Amino acid sequence: MDKQSLEILIKRYEDVYLFATKSISALISEQVLEELSLEQFAVLRNLHLKGTLKSSELAEYCGVNKSAMTAKIDRLEARQLVERIRDEEDRRNVYINITDEGRKIYLKGEEKIENFVASYLQELTHEELDSFITIYEKINTIIEKRRGGLT
Repeated sequence: MDKQSLEILIKRYEDVYLFATKSISALISEQVLEELSLEQFAVLRNLHLKGTLKSSELAEYCGVNKSAMTAKIDRLEARQLVERIRDEEDRRNVYINITDEGRKIYLKGEEKIENFVASYLQELTHEELDSFITIYEKINTIIEKRRGGLT
């Protein structure tokens, strides 16, 4: 592909991605996750799916720095949605665990997000949706390979 064609495609991608991401994130935050920010939801989601994690692991999975993760965990812990657990053998190690209340809030939010996103995706044909998801999965795989691959 020539450079000019690639630049045009990148510009189109940026326009659509930045607009869609901002719009969808705002709508989800405002209309779906009244109780949580999108970032807090991501923390609960990672803990729900991956189990108990160190704060540094959680920061890496969520794509934020460690100090930002500490602040997010503090807020979630204050609401009793997560808990810090000290390693009995090495007290320097602190693990983050989702509480029963945190899991309940996460599952409620997940159901709301599924319904919200489904209302938009239903306007696509099966083929369009399959192509859309396949391309995003491929981009994600490329990103993970270049980052050193978290799973």
